[in-house]
Amino acid sequence: MTDIAVSRQALAAAARALAHAGRWHDAAALAAAPPEDPLLALTAAQVSVESDWFAGTSTTADRLITATRLAAGLDDAGRWDLAFVELRHGYRTLLMADGSARTSPEAVQGLAADLRATAPDAVRQGWAAMYQGLIADNLLDQPDVAPDHYHAALRAGAGPDRGDGLLAREALRHLGGHDHDAGRDEVALDRWRRATELGAAAGNVPGTLSQQLLLAVLARAVGNEAGAVALATEIARWATAIGAAALARQATAFIDGIDPTAPPPAPATTTPVAKAPEAAAPAATTPEAAALETAAPAATTPEAAALETAAAAATTPRAATPPVAAALEAAGPTAVESTTSTSTAVADVPLLVSFMTAPLATTPRQ
Repeated sequence: MTDIAVSRQALAAAARALAHAGRWHDAAALAAAPPEDPLLALTAAQVSVESDWFAGTSTTADRLITATRLAAGLDDAGRWDLAFVELRHGYRTLLMADGSARTSPEAVQGLAADLRATAPDAVRQGWAAMYQGLIADNLLDQPDVAPDHYHAALRAGAGPDRGDGLLAREALRHLGGHDHDAGRDEVALDRWRRATELGAAAGNVPGTLSQQLLLAVLARAVGNEAGAVALATEIARWATAIGAAALARQATAFIDGIDPTAPPPAPATTTPVAKAPEAAAPAATTPEAAALETAAPAATTPEAAALETAAAAATTPRAATPPVAAALEAAGPTAVESTTSTSTAVADVPLLVSFMTAPLATTPRQ
């Protein structure tokens, strides 16, 4: 056994990367040493949110208690990140409607607006905007205002100065959902494919599988039931293998005919009161952002022209259009939900961590 000096920032970044890869036990083990460290307590809460989403665990509330107790040792960015974990946890408990929520849709939307106004950088501001859209879409029944927030998130995620591929992926995922609901399945396919690629590039294994499930939704929409079931069967198999129990159940339910893009059940809380959303923050559209935000490339090629035509025909019913059907039939299970990535929460003093050749986690994943 050899002792190696490792910075807290490096440990926190490694733990978050492991969590995105679906290795939640390994991530939690990294974030647990040493105890009573403010930055690693925050990281443990961030890891728990990922685990709760995909593996169906219920650990975030306890991790938040510890991180909140140690919050005095965080800087402003770290405290913002902690509040963002609280936002994600509150949103999830309301969305699941399992009776564990200790907040309301209005309260989490207010927190999201506050976080957007106080974000220390453009990417964090984009994440807050992303959750304003999610809350409007899924908790407040305001689907007409959600896309403005998603577009703001996309601009931040695609920004040339320290953008965030996971944020851009999340925005494209939900903008594609609106395209699908409007019958613009060719545009949805373009956005969902790019979201899948961005998730894979960021090492987001369970998120990539969940994104592929949306490609299965489109396969079913154009009549390729065999392809949709085959893809969902593999998603369920892979999700089970990594311990993503919630995603495995969703894929299995899809095989049985349940659409994962259908609206969630109404949360068991107070009736939401409609409130005017904050307008999306104006931002200069960079070439990279424009390329991602545009549903399709400029109409200089036949493929681009076809996508623009599909976007214009929003009122047409979903049909088995040959371009989408052909693309989905040709597509196989190719390889391709998140938090802010960095925080300068405490002085980055190296820690002595013992590294062994055996894996960190020796217990089965939940």
